[in-house]
Amino acid sequence: MKILLFNTLLIWTVGLYAQQTDYAKLRPTVMVMTCGALDSGIVNTSLRNLLALDTSGIKKNMYMYYEDLGQCYWLKSGGEEGSYYLKLSIATTRKALYHNPESSKALWNLALAHTMNGDCDMGKSYMEKYKLATKKKYWDEEQIRLLFERCSI
Repeated sequence: MKILLFNTLLIWTVGLYAQQTDYAKLRPTVMVMTCGALDSGIVNTSLRNLLALDTSGIKKNMYMYYEDLGQCYWLKSGGEEGSYYLKLSIATTRKALYHNPESSKALWNLALAHTMNGDCDMGKSYMEKYKLATKKKYWDEEQIRLLFERCSI
């Protein structure tokens, strides 16, 4: 009961604060962070906090909100091809690109999600956009190779 009351108060406070703020400043109060492995409780709490947030007053870094929401949906999907949450992850992460078309995180996540969902052409398209938006020194060539090995199966 105390946790529910605390979360309700936190969301209400964050909602009021969001009327005039930058999502990057709100993010630590919305997302549950951990140094260890993420479990379903942490993902569900972050997702619940994100969905309860009144985003109408957020003026800066809205793309980060959609990146976080898409990431939570991705984690809930478990990368399962065709799953409801994987489809939500893709749709939500595309909204991040509406607010910041060169978001490296969103482009990477869309390449990953589309490829895991069996759409290698779309995955490769987003990977090319990622490479255009991201300095080469930050590319993880091994991860990219492993991701697209799925496409040759």
